[in-house]
Order: sequence, then C-alpha cells, then structure tokens
Amino acid sequence: MGRTNAASEIKEFFSRWSTTALLLSLFALAMAGATLVEALVSAEAAAAVVYHAWWFAVLLAMLVVNFVFIGRRMRLAARRRWDVLLLHWGFVVTLAGAGISHLWGFEGYMHIREGETSDRMMTRQRQSREVPFSVTLDRFTLSRYAGSHSPSSYQSDVTIRYRGRTFERKIFMNNVARVGGYRLYQTSYDRDEKGTILSVSHDPAGTAVSYTGYLLLLAGLMGTLARRGSRLRTLYASLGRNAAVLALLAGTLTLAGCDGRMAADRTDADGFGSLAILSPQGRIEPVQSYASEILRKLSRSERYDGLTASQVLSGILTDPDRWSREPILRLESERMAEELGAADRHIALASLFGADGTYRLGEKIEKIHALPPAARSKEDKEYLKLDEKVNILYALLEGRMCPLFPVDGGERWLSPGDTASCSEADRARIAALFRNYREGVRSGDKARTGEAIRAVAAYQRSQTPVDETRIAAEILYDRADIFRTAFRLYLLCGALLLFVSLRGAARGGGRLLAATGTILKAGILLLFAAHTAGLGLRWYVSGHAPWADAYESMVYVAWTAVLGGIVFSRRSLPALALSALLGGVVLFVSNLNWLDPQITPLVPVLKSRWLMIHVSVVTASYGFFGICAACGLTSLAATVAGRDLRELRIVNEMSMLAGLALLTAGIFFGAVWANESWGRYWGWDPKETWALITMVVYAIAVHARFIPRLAGPLTFDTLSVACFGSVLMTFFGVNRYFSGLHSYGKSGDFSWIVPVAAAGAVAILAVLARHRYERNARKKP
Repeated sequence: MGRTNAASEIKEFFSRWSTTALLLSLFALAMAGATLVEALVSAEAAAAVVYHAWWFAVLLAMLVVNFVFIGRRMRLAARRRWDVLLLHWGFVVTLAGAGISHLWGFEGYMHIREGETSDRMMTRQRQSREVPFSVTLDRFTLSRYAGSHSPSSYQSDVTIRYRGRTFERKIFMNNVARVGGYRLYQTSYDRDEKGTILSVSHDPAGTAVSYTGYLLLLAGLMGTLARRGSRLRTLYASLGRNAAVLALLAGTLTLAGCDGRMAADRTDADGFGSLAILSPQGRIEPVQSYASEILRKLSRSERYDGLTASQVLSGILTDPDRWSREPILRLESERMAEELGAADRHIALASLFGADGTYRLGEKIEKIHALPPAARSKEDKEYLKLDEKVNILYALLEGRMCPLFPVDGGERWLSPGDTASCSEADRARIAALFRNYREGVRSGDKARTGEAIRAVAAYQRSQTPVDETRIAAEILYDRADIFRTAFRLYLLCGALLLFVSLRGAARGGGRLLAATGTILKAGILLLFAAHTAGLGLRWYVSGHAPWADAYESMVYVAWTAVLGGIVFSRRSLPALALSALLGGVVLFVSNLNWLDPQITPLVPVLKSRWLMIHVSVVTASYGFFGICAACGLTSLAATVAGRDLRELRIVNEMSMLAGLALLTAGIFFGAVWANESWGRYWGWDPKETWALITMVVYAIAVHARFIPRLAGPLTFDTLSVACFGSVLMTFFGVNRYFSGLHSYGKSGDFSWIVPVAAAGAVAILAVLARHRYERNARKKP
C-alpha cells in the first residue's frame, strides 16, 4: 500500500502545472548561473559545475517526465490535440537527443601540418583517440580581406583514406567532410599558415534524434498557431475578425567646414560623394555611403570635428601625412586607452607605430588570430577590432582600399595607389585623374575640383555601366536619414495617441479627441509606411535582407513592433500607441554610436543561408516581446490609476504567443546551423544559452494561467514586463559581459545602474498595482 501511495504521489507531482513552472524556473536559473561561472572562472568550470553535472541531468530527466505526464493529464491524444502533443513530445525527443549526445557522442580536434597524415584525434579531455580513417593535409589556404589582417576564408585540401578507399575533400567553414559516421570541420590554423586544426565530431545517433525533435517542435508550433479553436485564434476572435486577418498577414510578412585640415569643400565633397565605388562586398555604391561606413567604423561617428564623411575620406586620400596624425581611431575601452597611452579613447594611426616603423600590435594580433574563435577573450576581440580599423585607415592613407577606377571593361576596380596590375595607359590615366582631384582640393580651387570630379565620373561611365538609379537611390537613402527622423516622430505621435486614447476612454470620448486620435493614427501609419520604405530602400541598395548586422536588426525589431500595433489598432488604440513608442525607443537605440555597422564582408562562419533564416526569425520575436512589455507596463500603471485595460492584456498574450513561437523556431534553426558549421548543435555558448533562458521564461508566463497562484491578471502583466529583461540580456548583455562565439566584445561605458533602477521601478509599480487591485476587490459587494 505504501509503495502504491508513493507512486501515486509521484505521479500527481509530475502531473501538476506548478511542477512544470518550478522545474523550468530551476532550469533557467541553473543556466543563468552557469553563464556567470563561465564569465568569472571559465567555460570548463561552468560545464563541470552545471552542464555536465549529475544533478543537471536529473533536472532534464524530470522535465521529460513532467512533459509526458502533463500530456497524459490533458488527454491530448484522446482529444485529438495533435498540435500540442507534437509540441510536448518534440521537447521530449530533443532532450532525449541531447542525452544521447552527452552519453555516447564525442568530439575533439586533429592538428595536421601540410604533407603530414594523422589517424588520431585529441578529445576535449586532452586524451589521444584513434579514428578509423586517416587524413593527409595536401594544402592549407588562407585568404584575407583587402586592407585587413582578418581572414576571409580558410580552407584545407585533404586526402582521406577509409576502408581501402581514397577520396579528396575541401574543408572550409560551412562545408564539412563526412566519413564513417564522423564529421570534419575547419576550426583554426597555425600562425605560419602551414597547418590546420580540424574539429572532429562523432554523434550520428544523437544528431538524428535531435533533428527529429526539431521537426516535431516545428510541426507542433505551426499546428498551435493555425488550428481552429487554438488559444491564439480564440484571442484573435475576441478582438474582431478584421484584426485576425491582419494578424495572419503580419505573420506572413514577419517570416560643414574644414577647420584647417586638408579636405574638400562641402559642395565639392558632395560631388565626390556621388561618384561610384566598388565596396569590399563587390557592390557598386556611392562614395558617400562608403565614406559614411568608413567613418563610423573608424570613429563611431557620423562626422569628425565638423567634417562630413565625404570630406574626411577626401582628406585622407589627398593629405595622408596630416590624417595619419589625426586621433580618428576609436578605442573599445578605457583599459585599451590606458595601455596604448591615448587621452580620450581616440588614437592616431601614427601613435601605433614605433620610430622604426614597427607595428606595436603586430605580435599580439598574430597570436589572437591563431586561437579558435571560442577561445578568444573580450580583450582579444577588442584588439582585433582595433587592428581592423588600423588596416583600413593604413590602406586608405596609401591610396588603397578606395576602388574608384574600373578597368578591363569593369571586371576590376582599382584604387589610386593600387594600379600596378593594370596597363601602362590605364595607370597613366588613373594617375592623372586622381592628381587633378588631389591638387584641386589642396589648392582650394573649386572649379578645378569640380572639373576633376566630373572627369572621374565620365571615366567610370566609359569603362563600365553604372546603375545610376541605384546610386541615386542610395544617396537619397543616406540623405533622407529616415530612421533617425522616424524615431522622433514615433515617440511624439505614440505619446500623444496614448494620452488621447486613455483620456477619451476615461471621459467617454468626444469629437475633438476622436478626431485627434484619427489624425495621430494616420500619422503613425504614414511613419510606418516611411519606415517600410526605408527598409525596402536599404534592401534594394544593399542587395541583402535588412537584418544582417546589429543596426539592421534593431531597425527590423522596431518595424516588427509597430506592425504588431497596427494589427491590433482596429480594436485597441492604446496598443498602437504603445507599439509606436516602443518602435521609437528601438530606433533611438539603433542610432546610438556604439552600434558599429560592419563594412567588411561577413566572417567565414557567417557565410551561410542559415544566417538570414535564423537571425530574421529570432529578431522578429523581440519585436513582439517588446509589445508584451509595453502592454504589461501600461496595464500595471492603469491599475494603479484605478482602470482595467482588458484589451491590452489580450494584445499582450497574443504578442507573447507569436513571439514565443518565433523564438522557439529561431533557436532550433540556429541549432541546425551550428551543427552544420561547428559539428555540434548546442554548445552552451552564452548567447544561445540566454536565448534558451528567454524561451523558458516566456513559456512559464504563457502557461501561468494554468496555475491558480499565478493565474491573476496582475501576475501576467508583471511577468510580461519581467520576462523582457531576459530579452535585453540576450540582445545586449551577453555581448557586453560574456565571451563566446556570438558576443563581440565588452563595452566599457555600460553600467548596471540603468537596468537595476528600471527593475526597481517595475517592482514598485507592481506592488502598487497589487495594493490597488486588492483594495478595489474588497470594495466590491
């Protein structure tokens, strides 16, 4: 009898939703603690204390049991809720795949010099292990970007012998070699570029089971969003049929002066900026765009001491000696400034070279490049950024990395100082054209400078067709500065509409308030149209979807957030107002100087089709989570004021469901990409770990309504705001406080004061809302 009772109690415990919330909370806390251990100690310590610890495995096993029992308790199969059943079993199968990988999978690396052969791998535990094949490195090739020490690609040409067969393979990032259940990946290389380091992975069973889990998850997610009678569609119906149609559409769309330096006059610089140039990515763009990217890369600024970007680039090309002494290079941290003797976190190129011309950072940079990306510290990444800036500026000062002159019918574009490979006639013509421009700028002769610019433009057209429409569109995009203007107007219109909509609801409305609300709504719609046009224009002129870097991702998040507000605006004007405010805030952040758009091509590992899929889906989820936070915050404030905004809670939950679905799909798209690139689909990198934490905390919030103690509206409002802290940590915090494959260096000027103060303010607001809510409840008869 005792055993029966104990079994019943265990079954009852694992069948509770409160157990789900408890286990998921412990799971999230454990992962957050592990990232802290990794930052303070090492990745190995985090693995030993958490990820590979017995208690963490037990926790995951308990989650699997809980998911199974919850599914049985809900009678999902009997009720034909195949979508939810697939979703739950998808997590179970995925965790089972992770368990198989942990128990039976293994990985390591092979270090091979050119001409040498190896049939052994070194495991992560520093143990030598024989493999059933041999690999001979025939040749290692490292390609660098022009004007930079940064690798463009590195490739190992190998000969593999396995079971009497011999075959040749080329191994590089996102291109693996498979043999006998093993996979070989390009990881790193020797400093002398005569040896390679290949990652070796053996996990056929774990990978197959995990991928099966991913497919079940995606099928379940699609079913829960599309099934008639689902929670999302029920909420849509409560806001009206038109809103539901718009939401489905949204889901589809979601998938002047010179100050003494030698530089061109502003008018002449504009003419120089309208010339065509070949970007490092192989795209023909206006010099204005290229110069702006150069200046933001070097100095994190749109201007330099009153000079426009075109004036700065013109000055660098025409007076290199003076500009080598200008402190134009922005340093990443105060620590770097102290180490390099810079006064205000800016340093001149000349200061980084000794009297004998020796590069002060040379040896350090070579050592960093020889390290695998995951082994590089925050300081290493900071110095790599500085080295990239140094190489860009050095190349420009020498007249390189500024390909203004097409030759051979446009097959090649040459810089003024890089014409050794062209014919004597082309070399003489290019030299004359550039000399005329340089002397015109130096002499201040506007007529001569303008004539020189027109001569260069005529030369470009004579050598190759230039898409002048695209050039003009890009100049329009740069000068319109749509996103910088939009964030101010979003904030203004959003704040006014929120005031009007809440005041109108409180006082029963009125013609004036209704007309004002209509005008403001139309204004936000026009702003969104301009925002969309800006994204489309950027897509057109750049040649890629506009979410490939941090700046574009922020602009895209803002667009998604405002789109979500428009979806709900027919039945909820406050939702539109809040989404406009959120869009304005996000666009404001996107225009801060610390966002450093990358002007060089993608690093080798990012040259994958999965980049666009993974990044767009994950980033879109942040826009919906932002709407959740805005709705929750406003609802709490309204409760304190004695009002109940039910429609905001509906919008809140709909946004949370959409965001959670997108984030979940995006995480597993990223896992597939990681497996194709690095030989493992999950490595507990801080960025991917915090993305998983974000998914877990929002899963708790979505299911809180099933737990009596968490089922109240105020709890949901509070959770929707608190969970957004995990989004901020994932998007910003990881990049600044942790090292890993997804982080890009710590910012020394970031402070915990703002997030801590914000958390305190939200906590106080939640307490006040709870107090007011309970007082009103006691007054009811």
